[in-house]
Amino acid sequence: MTPMPLDRSSTSGCSPLTPAQPAEWLPARVVLMCEPGIETLFAILQPGAANFLFPFSLAQGREEHRAYRRALEGHGVRVIDYREALAQATRSRLTQWAREAVTFEYDAALTADERDEAARQLDVALAALDAGSLVEVILLRPTIRVARSAAGLDPTTRFEAQFTLEPPSPYYTRDPLITTREGVVITRLKLKQRAPENDIAAHVLESLGIAPRYRVQPPGTLEGGDFIPCGDFVLQGQGLLTNEDGVRQCLEHRVYGYVEVAVIEDPRMDMDEMHLDTYFAMLDRDLALCVESRLSGDEEPAVKVYVPQGAPDRYAYVLTRTTLFSRYLQEKGIRVIPFSKAEQLDFAANGLLVGPRRLMCARRAGEPFLQRLRAAGVDVQAIAFDALAGGYGGPHCSTQVLVRG
Repeated sequence: MTPMPLDRSSTSGCSPLTPAQPAEWLPARVVLMCEPGIETLFAILQPGAANFLFPFSLAQGREEHRAYRRALEGHGVRVIDYREALAQATRSRLTQWAREAVTFEYDAALTADERDEAARQLDVALAALDAGSLVEVILLRPTIRVARSAAGLDPTTRFEAQFTLEPPSPYYTRDPLITTREGVVITRLKLKQRAPENDIAAHVLESLGIAPRYRVQPPGTLEGGDFIPCGDFVLQGQGLLTNEDGVRQCLEHRVYGYVEVAVIEDPRMDMDEMHLDTYFAMLDRDLALCVESRLSGDEEPAVKVYVPQGAPDRYAYVLTRTTLFSRYLQEKGIRVIPFSKAEQLDFAANGLLVGPRRLMCARRAGEPFLQRLRAAGVDVQAIAFDALAGGYGGPHCSTQVLVRG
């Protein structure tokens, strides 16, 4: 797919796009997406090595993704695809990122001059490639094993090369970033299969002229699906994929802004509810969804409440109390619509709000679920997500909202 030029007129002349997401229910203005391409094909071939639930038709997945994008744009949302953003980077940066994505493995019999020649050939090739092809190199992350050809006849047959690809499948753009009222944070994904997505997201931000507020460092891990902004407070999940050190770093670097931070501690620690947004969702400032098993009993999370102390331009977070998740939601005046575990497994919680009580969600969650939402006054747009769900997520996972409000 040919990258589309980005319309930078909405980024106020020389000023870059300014990300801010004070609350999940505010109108979505700008989102990042990544249409699945050739890199996703390799994940489909071995889903058990890619953190995928099941294999699916890539063609169907791409059509679902394009239909979702068209639906968002129909709501007035500006959608920026990873490939479109990366292709607009300066030629020097794009070439550098592509070179960094390639790893060489040299046969022990190669001389230093031969190794230099193989590397030079790559540099010449990258200089000749178009922007779209350089983006594919960045996403495919090839390792090139070079050996001398025993049957070489001339310079064009001098070497033998074997290519190994280790591409991530970055169409779940939610997790490598979080967008707070203060800006964008580059997270640190826990799974080895997904770790390269953080660097790709960092390249996308640079291409858009966005300076991240912070990047989570080891041993911290933090994932976008565990973060939900709620106006004067935020919900920050901590559990299987987001650890205590990742949350600590975000608190210390004040990435959330001058708001209360409720750290939701997951007692289950299982992949079927790997992130906060797999079992809970806000629909408006006073309405939410939650799988019923999380509202009481052994599976209910504890909540550590951190409050900023000091002036808005100079403060530190202080742990003030610990409570239960259901009690915290009640204190905030949030009515919760419960749903079943079966509905949770069909990604009932993983829809995207385009405005207050205006939800785009996976049709696979089922008609009874959709009817309950409509009865609660939620404007629901159900979309096809049957193939894309094979990557272990829903519409919320597939969009990183950069601007709300």
